[in-house]
Amino acid sequence: MGSVLPAQDKEPFSEPSAVEAFNSLNDIKVMAQEAALPLLGGDEKFVLRQSWWGGSIDPGKAKLHPVQLFKRNSYCFWFAVPDRQAELNLNIYNSDGQLVPTRLSEIGGSNIVTLTMSPHLTGMFFVRVSLKTSIDVPQDYAVIYAFR
Repeated sequence: MGSVLPAQDKEPFSEPSAVEAFNSLNDIKVMAQEAALPLLGGDEKFVLRQSWWGGSIDPGKAKLHPVQLFKRNSYCFWFAVPDRQAELNLNIYNSDGQLVPTRLSEIGGSNIVTLTMSPHLTGMFFVRVSLKTSIDVPQDYAVIYAFR
């Protein structure tokens, strides 16, 4: 008598494993790092920090990430998602919840944006990332930053 194999489900398991999710975030982080390369060299180069943020974000939703910033430094943040159709928002707020003046620009399409700023005070700030509703699918994302 032959062996019997159970039938496989027609629908594949949709939840990625922890390793797959981590690898996906690392790929997105690498996208952001590649976008940062031009500012990490030269005479007035930025120094990339090892700390970074990542996760998943729904269209029309936002996430806040706290960061300590120092007066007299300049900072550059890069926010990346994989979908080139995604439109991104990247803002910095101070500890009082006030929007901080920044310079924002897109890099190679709308799925990577960069923000530069120089805080007037040392203190806690909040990096706010959000997706516009130009797409329907949640996006994995990465935010990296550098200083000089």
